[in-house]
Parts: sequence; structure tokens; C-alpha cells
Amino acid sequence: MKKLQTILIAFLFIVSASAQDFIYEGPAKSEVRSFWINAMGTQKTGKFAEGVAVLEAKMAVVKQKDPAYKTDKMEAEIAKWKTKAGAANTNSSSTTTTSNNSNLSPAQKTTKADKLMRSLFVETALKVNQSDVPVMEFRFKEYNDKLQELIDLNTMPNASDIKYIKTYIASSTYGTNQVIGNIEAYKSTAGDLNGMTQSYYLAKYHQLYWAAAQKIFPEETDYADEYQKITALVNANGSLEDLKAGRQKNNEEETKNRKLPTAVMKDAAAEKMMMDAFNKVYKTDYKGTATKAIILQSDWHSVRNELTSIITGRQRQFAIVYKGNDNKCYLVKSIYLYQEYNGSNYTNTIARYAESPGEMLCENVK
Repeated sequence: MKKLQTILIAFLFIVSASAQDFIYEGPAKSEVRSFWINAMGTQKTGKFAEGVAVLEAKMAVVKQKDPAYKTDKMEAEIAKWKTKAGAANTNSSSTTTTSNNSNLSPAQKTTKADKLMRSLFVETALKVNQSDVPVMEFRFKEYNDKLQELIDLNTMPNASDIKYIKTYIASSTYGTNQVIGNIEAYKSTAGDLNGMTQSYYLAKYHQLYWAAAQKIFPEETDYADEYQKITALVNANGSLEDLKAGRQKNNEEETKNRKLPTAVMKDAAAEKMMMDAFNKVYKTDYKGTATKAIILQSDWHSVRNELTSIITGRQRQFAIVYKGNDNKCYLVKSIYLYQEYNGSNYTNTIARYAESPGEMLCENVK
């Protein structure tokens, strides 16, 4: 019952916040709904500055997906939370954030040190999702505040607890090597910039982690080595804007050099069948319309049931060029035209197994 009441309250909040946003069914529908749900969450958590960062990021996506959408109510909502964030900062600056440990017994300090150390090195999840990006700077500050609290405590956990924590820290080396590899891979290839952004913040997170580890355990030279390794990567690649610029250059080069695959044959009827099937299945998701099909297999290939070997259908490989709603051209290097077999005829023609598209110059579509 209590859960139902919470859902109803949330529903009423969203509707009252903006009737227009609630009934909106345009291309940014999910982001619009998410904006108001997060606005409600900001009220609940009281983390106003973080809430503002998230709401601004979501509004930016709304504007990108639907430039005609009016965001005046969103802007007013953000302004409200900015005012609250300013007031919260003013209040917090007038009070000390340093914990008073003078009244703790030695045993209590040891317990607290263990809790803080586990929070820093064991319970901290070194991962960054796309939804985390707007608030990563706040998470970094929280991490540093927790580290300073441990330093101010000037107490270490029990030896057995320290051994466990050090074992866990050592296991984080794999993740650091992985994020270094991801950054280098993103630099040398083209693609979506979201992954680059996440990897950048993840590298910064690992840098923060190893900085804390070597500060708390200066005797562990391996921790210092990991810190120097990840710091060298962060420093060498510069800011997020520098990384994005390099990735964008790769994208432009790959777009310019992307060419159509060689067709094994021409068949106007089969090509039209493929384009029609693509438009039926992928037009909405890919936000574009097929303009050209390239046949990559000269004939159909039977699809059989793995257990009985009975023919269940047939498929044929193509490539597709489509014109996006953004008026750019895109190549899907591999896609299959599939037909079901009912025992006597092939029916129900559909497109499936489409690879991710890559942008290409429309002048290269010949």
C-alpha cells in the first residue's frame, strides 16, 4: 500500500510539474520523462548541485533529439534547484565538515578506520555508466572527503583487516590495465563519443583510487607504480576535450574513407526486397530510409533446425546504405534478408542481424 502511495505521489508530481511534458510523445519522450523523475529525486536526496548537473545533461539531450521542443519549464526547474544548491553551499560553508573524533575510544577509532578504509578501497565500485557522467566530479569530491576523514582519524584497522583490504586493492590492478587499454583503443579508432567520455572519467577514478592507496600505504611500492602508470596516461591524453577532439578527427577520417563493398551481382528485385525489409524493421531505430542495397551473396542459404536439420527458412547477406533524418548517409556493412519456410513456400520476408551503421560521405555512394 505504501509503495502504491509513493508511485501515485510521483505520478502527481510529474503531471503537475508539466502537463505538456507528460503527454509529449516526440523523439525525446524518454529523456523528458526522465528529466522530471530526476527532478523529483533531487527533492528527495537533497543533493541539489548534483541534481542540477544531471538535469542540465538531460535537457541537453532533449534539445539534441528534438530541437523544436520548448524547454522553458525545464529551465525554470533547473533554476529552482540552482537557487537551493547555492543556499545549501552557503549554509555548509558556515559549518565545519571535519569529524570530531576526540570523544571516540581507541577501539571505536579502530572500528571507524576499518569502515572508512573498506568504503574507500573495497566498496567503491570503479565503474562509470553514461548516467554517472554528469555527477562524477561530485563523486570525486566525496571520495577525497572520505580519504581526508580517514587521515584525520590517524588510526589504522586491525592487522587482519588491513591484510584483507590490501588483497582487494591488489586485485584492482586488472581494472586499471583494462581502462588504459580502453583509452588507447578509443584514441585509435572511430565511433561514438559516449564511450570515450566514460573511459576518461573511469581513468580519473582509478587515478584517485591509487593516489589514496599509496597515501594510506606508502610502504606498498606496487601502489605507487599503479598510480604513476594511470597518472602518466591521464597527463599524456590531456583534458576530456582533447580526447574528444582526437576521436572526432578519427571519426571524420573514417567517414571520408568509408566505401561501399563490392557487390557479387546485381538483382533489382532482390535489392528492392532488402530495402523494403530494412525500412520496415530498422527505419525508426536507425532514423533513416534505405537508398541502396548491395548483394554480398549470390544465392540464398538454407537455415535449418539445429536438432532436426529440417529447413526452417533461408537467408541472404546484403549491405545497406540509408539516408538519415539528419540528411547524412550511413553504411550497414552486413545485414541479412530472411524468409520463413512453411513446408512448401518461403514467406514472411524480414531483415535481421544488422551491424551497427557507420557514417559515410553521400558522394561515395555510387
